[in-house]
Amino acid sequence: MEPVFPINIKLNLTEGKKFYRYSYNEYTTINGQTHRSELNKNFHVTLKLLEKERFEYHIEIFDRVHRDKELSLSEKDFLARIAEINDEVVLITDDYGKLKNIQELSVLQNKVEKTVEKLSRSYVGKHAEDTYQFLKEFYQKEHLVGQDFLKNNHFGMIVHQFYGRYDRENTTKYTVRYRNFMPHTVIDIEERVRPEDMRCDDELMLLQYNGHIPSDKNWEMFYGEMKRKEIAYHHETDVPKLDKYKGQILLDFKTKEVLEHKLTIEFSLGENYQKKIIYHIKEISDEEL
Repeated sequence: MEPVFPINIKLNLTEGKKFYRYSYNEYTTINGQTHRSELNKNFHVTLKLLEKERFEYHIEIFDRVHRDKELSLSEKDFLARIAEINDEVVLITDDYGKLKNIQELSVLQNKVEKTVEKLSRSYVGKHAEDTYQFLKEFYQKEHLVGQDFLKNNHFGMIVHQFYGRYDRENTTKYTVRYRNFMPHTVIDIEERVRPEDMRCDDELMLLQYNGHIPSDKNWEMFYGEMKRKEIAYHHETDVPKLDKYKGQILLDFKTKEVLEHKLTIEFSLGENYQKKIIYHIKEISDEEL
């Protein structure tokens, strides 16, 4: 049934502990040939009320598996060691899930130093050195690290931006930046929550959202990459296009904890380039681990 508007979607619990299974599936089709990349990992999340309107997310990641036939075992190992920097993170938010700070950022900074030291013994060269320098500089900037953590490939499927107060005619919008629609490109997507599609009962709440490309900003990046990859397209008619952008979040009606969150994106530029991306996180029991 539809919720009674206005409705206030915010965290409402003293403490909760959940296991989640996260998956990221990416399908890139170029000239009819499809390549798949897959990332799976498990989360343990302890969500705790610290004081009025302040919550702590203690997030632990384990059992990470990356499948991509275009990456060598060495490349996968390099990426996995870097990903381990964020295997345990503590985020402080308000009751609407808005990030206030990263607790003990210095711990992550120390992990960066140790990770770089270990990797530099085995991985050398300009790309590796550039990566080490980037990591050292990046983790000194809490604001940028926080923004990164709220992306869907990190913790954004749990600490999501759709907490808030909604009226039936609410047109709350958010802008999300993506870099994985095509190599060497950046594109902004405008997301909109659909209050008219909200559903709930005594136990569950379903929140849905969609997205669109609001402008032609950065489109030249895509055309340039198509030319570099020698992928044919019609210059007069083909433009970057969202064929699908649909998100669904299933919440515990009482506590407003995420039980499941899925986002499906289908992007294309002409007939010769398509990208499908599926982000999915779902609560699981400890027996399912």
